Amino acid sequence: MFSKKKTTTETRRVRVIQQPTRGPVFSYHANRSVRVGTTARQETQDAPAQKRLPRIMWRKRLPTLMVLLGSLLVLGICLQLSSDAKVVATGPEDSQIFLRDQQVYTTAAQEAFSNPLNRNKLTIDTAKIAADLKKQFPELKVVSVSLPFIGSQPVVYVQPATPKLILLGGGGMYLLDADGRALIPANQVQKLDTLKIPVVNDESNLALQTGKIALPRNTVAFITEVVGQLTTKGVKITSMTLPPGANELHVRPEGVGYYVKYNLHGKAREEAGAYLAVKAKLESDKKTPKEYIDVRVENRAYYK
Repeated sequence: MFSKKKTTTETRRVRVIQQPTRGPVFSYHANRSVRVGTTARQETQDAPAQKRLPRIMWRKRLPTLMVLLGSLLVLGICLQLSSDAKVVATGPEDSQIFLRDQQVYTTAAQEAFSNPLNRNKLTIDTAKIAADLKKQFPELKVVSVSLPFIGSQPVVYVQPATPKLILLGGGGMYLLDADGRALIPANQVQKLDTLKIPVVNDESNLALQTGKIALPRNTVAFITEVVGQLTTKGVKITSMTLPPGANELHVRPEGVGYYVKYNLHGKAREEAGAYLAVKAKLESDKKTPKEYIDVRVENRAYYK
């Protein structure tokens, strides 16, 4: 019995002795703590570098941003327009007959540029400004707007229409251009007498309106031609009349008791020449018509 117990004890001892020969036991928690600590230290060391990087980039980009902002500022200033518009007359000097004081046109142009939309080269509508000025001042034949490439003062170029005659009708007294368009009431024209343009009385009493056609273009041309032919020959005109319901022009020369009948559909130069010939013949014969001389029929003349 003693011998069996001894054997068992020895066997257990051998096993106990063999246990230390096993390799080291792997510990997950131990390795994790080591790795986590190492990573944290690395992040702590890398954090200042990451914070410094955006600052460095902003410093490098700052000059470029300053140049860009400066360019935008200069561009914004160049696009701005002043309301102090300048009005310049165009066309031949002998046709630059302004029926109003030029300051009136300047004031109107400056009011147009006082609109906020017209203070910027990108939003301004130059065609509308020109059209509005022509509508406001029918006596202006041409209106155009020029914007400076560098600078802020706009320039408005205006060319006045040349008045050809003054028409006195039921709607008042108006100045007409070569197209027969009513330019402006005569009472609004400064120094009207200095214009030295003929006055025609329209007995049809048709209503006249600024900017509208008052007489046909051919009628204006006919009257202008007759006046020119008679003035050249030294014949002064007392009055001219357009009788109602007839295509006639009655011209009363100065110093005589008769008037001359002209056909508006005829040839003004020939009719004026016919009158001058009859006048010379009657003066040589010492005859004076009491009522009229009629040159409406081509190559013929009658007097009464």
